Amino acid sequence: MRVWVRAGIVLVLCLILGGLFVHAAVTEEQRSPYPDAADLSSGYESYVGQHLMVFGTVTETGDGGMAIRAESDGTAITLRVTGTEAAVEPGGVVQVYGTLESNQTIAAERVEVVNSSRWAEFYKYGASAVGALGFLLLFFRYWRIDRETWTMEARDG
Repeated sequence: MRVWVRAGIVLVLCLILGGLFVHAAVTEEQRSPYPDAADLSSGYESYVGQHLMVFGTVTETGDGGMAIRAESDGTAITLRVTGTEAAVEPGGVVQVYGTLESNQTIAAERVEVVNSSRWAEFYKYGASAVGALGFLLLFFRYWRIDRETWTMEARDG
């Protein structure tokens, strides 16, 4: 197969992938059954008693609970989460699933710690970058690109 045919196929596949990204971004609101921070800020009382799932940054912790700041579409709301003993520091990010109560409180059924502290995210991406670099070094140690036929070939020895 000629190089220009391969390049055309790659271009078409990249355009299709880009279209899927745009579609996912445009229809994101329709796929979530839970209210977000913007919905809660505009009509909090209408959601009281409903289940919700919200991501937020922990602003303070205490006995049996924490306060989180959830943001969506440039709107932020501070919520009190009760019924949890999650090991997280202020600045960490959590995902909370529970029942919305009055006075901006969530009775948590489940709390998942996404990043336990501010530095957890740097560690996560740093470890991934080191792993990717190691993979690329090993891959190109044993394989090479033949520029005449644009194929991958095993290196000798």
